[in-house]
Amino acid sequence: MITRVALKEFKEIRRDGRFIWSALILVVLLVSAMGFGAQRYADNRALRLAAEQEDRSAWLEQGKKNPHSAGHYGVYAFKPATPLALFDPGYDDYTGVLQLLEAHKENQSGYKPAADATALQRFGDLSGARVLQMLVPMLVFLMGFGLIAAEREEGTFRQLLSIGVPQRTLVWGKALGMALAIGTVFVPAVLAGGAAAWFMTQQGDPHEVAGLGLKVAILAVCYLMFFATLICIALSVSISSRSPASSLVALVAFWIVAAILTPRIGAEVARRAYPTPSVFELSATIARELQEGPRAHEPTHPNHVKFRDDLLRQHKVDRIEDLPFNFIGYAMQQEENFGNAVFDRNYGSVRQQFERQEILQNSFAILSPFVAMKALSAALSGTDIAFANDFSQAGEIYRREMIRVLNDDIMRNAVGLTTFSTEWGYQASADLWQRIPPFDFDPPTAGTILERNSVPLALLIVWFAGSVLALGALARRPPRVA
Repeated sequence: MITRVALKEFKEIRRDGRFIWSALILVVLLVSAMGFGAQRYADNRALRLAAEQEDRSAWLEQGKKNPHSAGHYGVYAFKPATPLALFDPGYDDYTGVLQLLEAHKENQSGYKPAADATALQRFGDLSGARVLQMLVPMLVFLMGFGLIAAEREEGTFRQLLSIGVPQRTLVWGKALGMALAIGTVFVPAVLAGGAAAWFMTQQGDPHEVAGLGLKVAILAVCYLMFFATLICIALSVSISSRSPASSLVALVAFWIVAAILTPRIGAEVARRAYPTPSVFELSATIARELQEGPRAHEPTHPNHVKFRDDLLRQHKVDRIEDLPFNFIGYAMQQEENFGNAVFDRNYGSVRQQFERQEILQNSFAILSPFVAMKALSAALSGTDIAFANDFSQAGEIYRREMIRVLNDDIMRNAVGLTTFSTEWGYQASADLWQRIPPFDFDPPTAGTILERNSVPLALLIVWFAGSVLALGALARRPPRVA
């Protein structure tokens, strides 16, 4: 019986010209957005691969050079883009795509495309995820607001009940009919976009596509729960409303509050609850704390003199040339260690604040399923803040090991040289550059992503289960008299 009702509703929805035109417009937007996203992904990947090769060649072909000079020259780490970024760009334009790895500094990711975009461009960004998260829900509400309220107002709902059709069967049949209508329109478009993404990844970096199938499956399940929640909400409001007009007003108001206002309020509350220092304040604090280090490049600085004298007493020698290792190489590594502790303390504090902001912001999903879906979509697509932090921290780990290898070469192979001779005379062979492998980054696994986003995932499930239970309870109530 439910199947018959569902097929009947599906046919009526399909015959509705308003649904056909609205759905067609959204499909065109969805396909266009995913097409532009695919082209952007392909172009960015080509640029990144070319830049990586050029940077790697420059590093390997720099010839004989002082290792510390090579450390100041540095290398670049380029953030990979997972194929799902063509569907949901998330925060990619705001988190930077490359990071300079050099001695003495922990640089943050730079080149943020959003910084070069106009306000109009940022406002007009369109993606497949935005279509599914913002526009399709409005179509669901426009489809569902009158399915029960209008029939009750016209008297057809009571006629169906009078011939023995259970109210629960009618309600769940209409829900299934709505799901069929939405599915037949958008599932093919999403599958086509997914096929295009899969095709584009066949020649990509294997690290980028690791676990892609599982992430796509989880993302699909999340969107199914999201749309099922919206369908149940639409029908619950339609049952509870006195007229189609009041049902439409309530659903539009819910869309405005849940999809637009709540995410922005959540972000602002999180920002105020866990404030972070400005870039200038953070830089000033780090620079001030670094002043307390060994100051390896300043032989007359009191910190350097004390560090040198303590080291000479410890090894019971009178000159740095008599040490069993090169002094300046050792001093520069100790300065790196000191700086790393400063970076960890300050940047770690900021990252902790950002993590707290994200947890608080995601907790607003209890007020809106849109918040939960947005967080999960960006996380599974590899375009959230956590992915950017993973890349940044991987780059820093690589930087520290690279500088350690360079300083270790000086310590071992420039024994007995003065500071001047070391800095201006010692040169390492090109073999040293080969010992430092190219930067590589493995995106987080699906398990890690779900663990990080357990709060929005749990709240999306709560919204799904709660909306189903609410619709089921309303379907068992005596029908409202129009």
